[in-house]
Amino acid sequence: MRLVLASRRNATLYAHWVTASLRKAMPTSRDIGPSTLSPELVPDLPYIYIARVMRDELGTWFKFRLMGSDLGNRLQQDGTGRMLLDLQIGGWEEEWRRNLVQTVQMKLPVVDESIIKTEAGYDLDIEHLALPISEDGTTVDQVFGSIDFIGQTEADLKKMIPQLDWTKITSVELAKRIIISNLRLQV
Repeated sequence: MRLVLASRRNATLYAHWVTASLRKAMPTSRDIGPSTLSPELVPDLPYIYIARVMRDELGTWFKFRLMGSDLGNRLQQDGTGRMLLDLQIGGWEEEWRRNLVQTVQMKLPVVDESIIKTEAGYDLDIEHLALPISEDGTTVDQVFGSIDFIGQTEADLKKMIPQLDWTKITSVELAKRIIISNLRLQV
């Protein structure tokens, strides 16, 4: 049986979110801020993002307050200060948005796994964890998340990423999307 969170990086981030939200449905931004970070999470910060939730008559949108440098390098663009749908990642930005919308609507963590097929012939297996943050305990104001490439080694990714053209993705297959409502952490 495959784990809900295959990525060690995402499991560590989820554990931090659970600890920060122990006595409430969702943590606030102060609960997950820099002063609360465990030493285990620090090496993973370059792969984390924080997106602000924006709503209007046309729907729910996301603007990155922060995108970790390694995540930006893997996507070959820095998303900090940009709208999610302004990122050109071969249509996968739409799947990313669906994950965030689900997180906002359900007010629960969501994990999805996508297989991105590239023109260069690579299949990238990506696990995306999205965690809700709420300042008032009711409305999701931000999403705290991480994207990990789980089907490749770091060495393989270093060879593959420079050869990718994210605007020429041939297909995106959603392997799973799971709402995490009762995932227990092993201690």
